[in-house]
Amino acid sequence: MKKNQFNRFVLILGVIFLFVGGFLFYYEKNPQVYNTFAQSGIELSFLDNLGSWEKEMECGSYYTLVDKSGKELDQISRFVFIGDEIILEDNHHYKIIKINDKENTAIVELVGKVELVWHEAWDQVPATLPAQNSGEVGIYMTHTDESYVPTDGTESKPGNGGILQVGNTLANTIKEQGVEALISFNKHDPHDANAYHRSRKTATQLLKSNPLALIDVHRDGVPDPGFYKTEIAGQPATKIRLVVGRQNPHYSANMDFAKNIKAFYDKKSPGLIKGIFIGKGNYNQDLGPNSILIEVGTHTNSRTAAERGVTQFAEGIPQIVGASAGPGATPPGGARGIGTGTGSAILWLLLLTILGGGAFLLLSTGSWKGSLAKLSGLGKEFSNYLGPQEVKSPEEERKQAEHLQAQPDDDKQDRG
Repeated sequence: MKKNQFNRFVLILGVIFLFVGGFLFYYEKNPQVYNTFAQSGIELSFLDNLGSWEKEMECGSYYTLVDKSGKELDQISRFVFIGDEIILEDNHHYKIIKINDKENTAIVELVGKVELVWHEAWDQVPATLPAQNSGEVGIYMTHTDESYVPTDGTESKPGNGGILQVGNTLANTIKEQGVEALISFNKHDPHDANAYHRSRKTATQLLKSNPLALIDVHRDGVPDPGFYKTEIAGQPATKIRLVVGRQNPHYSANMDFAKNIKAFYDKKSPGLIKGIFIGKGNYNQDLGPNSILIEVGTHTNSRTAAERGVTQFAEGIPQIVGASAGPGATPPGGARGIGTGTGSAILWLLLLTILGGGAFLLLSTGSWKGSLAKLSGLGKEFSNYLGPQEVKSPEEERKQAEHLQAQPDDDKQDRG
C-alpha cells in the first residue's frame, strides 16, 4: 500500500514538474507572456532571470508609444514590457502601463519632467582622474550584422555589418580627444535572443582593463529614415538614442550616466540625443556602472549620416566620463555582477526540488534514519515502477517466505 502511495506521489510530482518546466521554457522563449499577466495584476518579477527581455523585433517592425489620448510620442524596434520607461527628447518622462501586441502599440502615462543639468565645472574634470581605472573607454557591438541600407545595400551583413565601422569611428574620435578607446570587433552572430549572452564574454574581456565606461553600439530598426534624421554643420546626420536596462544591480549608476550624457548634449548640441529608453532586461549592464547602449540612427539612414552623428557624440565623451567617474567612483570592471539567465533559475528549481523531496521523506518516515533508508531504496522503487515487475508463482512465494523465516536461526548458528 505504501509503495503504491509513493509511486502515485512520484507520478504526480513528475507531472507537476513537467508542467512547470514547460511553462518556464515557454516563458523564456516568449517573454511577452509577462505583459499578459502584468496587465491582469499578476507580477512575475521573480522570474525575471528567465526571459529574453532584450529581444528585438524584425527590422522594419516597431512599437508605437502613445499617451492616453492616442497621441504618438515615440517609436522603438524592441519588444516592450509593462513598466518600461522612456525619457523623450524634451525630457518628459513616461511609463508604459498597457500594451496591445496585436497593434504593436504601448500606452504610456506621464511620470513628470526630468530636470537635467550639466555644470560648467564638469568640463574641467579630466577623464583620467580616477586612479583605479585605465583611462580607457571600452567599445563593442553586440549585433555585428547591423547595417545601413542606403550605404551598405542591406540591413544585415552577418559578421561584417556597417555598425562595425560606426563603432570604429566612435573609437577613433574618442582617441582624438585624448582618451584611449579599446574596441572589440568580436562577432556575436546570429542576431537572435542569445546575442547578448555571446557578447557578454566580449564585455567581460573589455572590463579586465577597468575602463572609464563601456559602450555597446547599435542601430535601430524603425523604418522611417526621418525618425532619427538631423543635421550637423549643415550635413545629414543621425540622432542617438540611449538604452538603459532596468533589471540590474547597477541600474542607478547607469541611469545617472545616461542622464549626464543627455544633459551634456542638451547643452552643447541640442537634439543630438533622441531620448533614453529604460527597458526590462540588463543588456550586460549588470557587469558594472557607466555601461550604456547607444542606437545610432536606424537601418534606413545612411552609414555616413550615422558616422557623422556618432562623431559628434564621441567629442563629448572625455568630459562626460570624467564627470561621471569622479574620485572614488567604481569603474565598470571594478564591481562585477553575477551573470544572470536560465542557469540561476534552474539551480533554484533543483534546490527547491531537493528540499521538497527531503521534507516529504522526513514527514513520511518520521526520522532521518528512516529517510536515508527510504532514499537508499529509491532506485529499486523507480526500477519497479518504470520497468516490468517479476511475477512469482505461489510456490516461489512460499519458498521465499520459508527462507526469510529461517534467516534468524541461521544467524544464531553462524554466531555460535
